[in-house]
Amino acid sequence: MDIEVRLATAQERDALEDFYRREALDFHEFASQASLTPMGSKQETMFIVAVAKKLVVAALKLDIGTDPDIGKIGFIQHFEIEHELEKTDLGLRMLNKLFEIAEKKSLIALDTLVNELRQDVIDFYNELGFKENRKEVYLRKDFRARIF
Repeated sequence: MDIEVRLATAQERDALEDFYRREALDFHEFASQASLTPMGSKQETMFIVAVAKKLVVAALKLDIGTDPDIGKIGFIQHFEIEHELEKTDLGLRMLNKLFEIAEKKSLIALDTLVNELRQDVIDFYNELGFKENRKEVYLRKDFRARIF
């Protein structure tokens, strides 16, 4: 199967929405969300996609902004690959495209958050030169039980 990895175009919004729906994610919800990083306001958002026969089979969101301590950074979110393609080199091809964009945009660093239970994903990023920066704990206090 011939798969092209590139920046998404505005015309592919519906294809991106369909892809993320297949992955049980709401594209509209996170397409406008800010990143959960020390980055100040985001200056630019883009999606990198892998397309086969006009069908999006992998995608990731890249937000670009400024970390007050180090400068211009990118933040990777919602990196998903069709299940049948997860064991291929597609993830590597997606990140290589991301690295190419990071260089063109003169980014100082790329950040991402990974669930600590996904050791396979953590290992993948580590093999590509990412290093653990810190651990965080997500906390919530509920004030009332939901009815539904």
